[in-house]
Amino acid sequence: MVVLEAFAAAPVDAETPQLVISQAVAALRAAGGVVALVHDDAVEPLASLGYTRSEQQACGPLEVGDLSLPLTWAATTGEPVWLASQAETAQRFPRIIELVSRKERAYAVLPLRTAGVLLGVMGISWVEPHEFSQSDRELLLALADICALHLKHWRRDGDGADDASVDRTPFPTIALAPLVQALTGSDTIEDLARAVAEHSAAALGATFSNIAVREVGAAHDVARVYHLSTLTPVVAQRYPTIPVDGSTPLGAAMAGRGEVWLGNLAQLGAQFPLLLADTAAAGLAATASLALVGHDQVIGALGLGWDAPQTFPPAQRDELRVFANLVAGALVRAQHVTAERAALERTEHLHRVLTALVASASLTDVTRAVLVDGTAPYDAAAARLALVDERHPGALLTIAKVGLPDDLEVVWQPSPGSAPSPLSDARVTVSTVYLPTLTDRVVPDPDARAALARAALPCWLGLPLRIGSRTLGALVLGFHEENALTPTDLTVLSGLGAALSEAISRAVEHDSDHDLAMLVQRSLLAEPLPDLPGMQVSARYLPADARYGIGGDWYDAIPLAGGRTLLTIGDVAGHDTSAAVAMGQIRAAARALAPTHEPARLLEELDRFVTATSTQTMVTAAAVVLDRRAGSLTYSLAGHPPPLLRTPGSPTTPLHHADPPLGVMFATRRQHTVRLLPGSALVLYTDGLVEREGEPIDAGLQRLAGVVDDSPAATAEHLCASLLNKCMPNLPRRDDTAIICAVLDPLAPAR
Repeated sequence: MVVLEAFAAAPVDAETPQLVISQAVAALRAAGGVVALVHDDAVEPLASLGYTRSEQQACGPLEVGDLSLPLTWAATTGEPVWLASQAETAQRFPRIIELVSRKERAYAVLPLRTAGVLLGVMGISWVEPHEFSQSDRELLLALADICALHLKHWRRDGDGADDASVDRTPFPTIALAPLVQALTGSDTIEDLARAVAEHSAAALGATFSNIAVREVGAAHDVARVYHLSTLTPVVAQRYPTIPVDGSTPLGAAMAGRGEVWLGNLAQLGAQFPLLLADTAAAGLAATASLALVGHDQVIGALGLGWDAPQTFPPAQRDELRVFANLVAGALVRAQHVTAERAALERTEHLHRVLTALVASASLTDVTRAVLVDGTAPYDAAAARLALVDERHPGALLTIAKVGLPDDLEVVWQPSPGSAPSPLSDARVTVSTVYLPTLTDRVVPDPDARAALARAALPCWLGLPLRIGSRTLGALVLGFHEENALTPTDLTVLSGLGAALSEAISRAVEHDSDHDLAMLVQRSLLAEPLPDLPGMQVSARYLPADARYGIGGDWYDAIPLAGGRTLLTIGDVAGHDTSAAVAMGQIRAAARALAPTHEPARLLEELDRFVTATSTQTMVTAAAVVLDRRAGSLTYSLAGHPPPLLRTPGSPTTPLHHADPPLGVMFATRRQHTVRLLPGSALVLYTDGLVEREGEPIDAGLQRLAGVVDDSPAATAEHLCASLLNKCMPNLPRRDDTAIICAVLDPLAPAR
């Protein structure tokens, strides 16, 4: 929104191509940009910023139909171009690398179109890689719509000065400025509706506005309507929600992904006779309803009304469409902020649950930790915690539940001969079961389906509770909305299941401390590691010699959204049961937090976790995110030895810049990003690999770097084996050792 705010605040008499590019480049903090006019079969630059003369010449004139450059590709296809990195640019448009010797790492080229007519294109470039999220793209496209209208009026002023038939209605930039500024501060849908209501009159001359927002996960396709004070209370109370269908103008706009123009009451009465009385009672004579599109889906609709009939000429419709695009972009942002706040609340709640689980010494403590104050975890409406019945190992015994009726035994334990239930004890103890919706196909048994219908929960999740090969029980959660969980949510809840399994194991097991610690280590070390496209990952764990006790080293590899991968490694100080138990707790917490936290933020949360729950004097850790598509590696270190990165044709480089260890409450941790090339090899390790008695640590680090340089990195497995063979001679192992290696496919594109 900062882009739109900067542009909308410009003087109305400065509507020139130079204004377009200067405002866009400045607001986007870009390195340069160009605006070009598409005329006949030529792409002719009108204005540029931040380019040398030779670079300006490389921008044109160019020919429509040439698909070898981003500008001409967008001018030919009418589609935007998003290039997040130099590697992606070189792959798709190698010619631009030859023509422009700049160091840009990212490009966006936006078609400038009004009323379906392509007027030109606008190119923006950045020095650093630039991740174009979906909301970023939609806001940039909304900016392009405004720029296109300015370009359209500029062309009319220049080409049709003597043509009285030309529509010279200027785009209301000054009127839009306070609106856009208000939209930038709209963090909730209520704030957004208020901003539209307060500024739509000045911007568009409307006397009424409202917003309908599609409800995600609702059993029926409906939208909640936000009227605020622009509609009489009596009328507003009749429309808290509307169906997404043709029964109302807003519903019709959403159902058809289009627009409904009603210039007078006669037109409204002909198409929507049941709404005529309410519309007249509201003092409206004309209305317009436009679908709001975000993430390429209809997310709502904008309603506007006037107290006088309207003809809705093309110029007015263009303005209303741009207005709707602005509102759609702000709605996407408000929904994103709302989702982030909800995610933060869930994360904080999960942190409290994990902390309580760590302190649990009995099954009663475990139950209280999971069902905090009688509420289910992770915004679930209901929960069932069940453990294996020692007298009947094939069945589970419910030890705690909340929000569930008493007649669900037919779901947990179907009668012999009935259709299998997806939430039966036999199913949920074997693997994770996620039912985003309940249908006859998903729940074929009518008795089980009827029982679930009485629970009035359309979405269910069953998590097996296991330690190694031992089945402990299951946690079943029910949610009020269909499709309540995203893949990230499922990953987080899987981490909760691991932590819960750990707590239950501690509560019910009566083995020796040594056996318990080894069980924790075996169950929580990430074996087998996940299969990752374009990347090989391998790991090793070597315990210290028995006389030195049990250590607390761990490692993990976690696939993340967007094709990224998180590698973690850490070392809990000490050689006893408490070190091994703390290792399991910290690793479980890291898995639960990983999908929603960047490396530095992840270590900050683990710092709080360790400070609040652990008695260990020191915990070191490293968190590294590998993003092959962006060609980047982002890492953060908490007192841990530096990871080693070897890129093709270059010596191994240690990744330094460590912050203090975990457990000291270091407020703000740093993270660093370096370039990641195909064929690179990354080595994370604990100090047991480099420390030798009577030898400075720097000598061990230099020895390890030399071994990495000399080791063939054909596979991660070979690299791990080579490191152990050359760095771990037949000497007493006074400390346990963990290694995790990643080798990128040399042919995998970093895009």
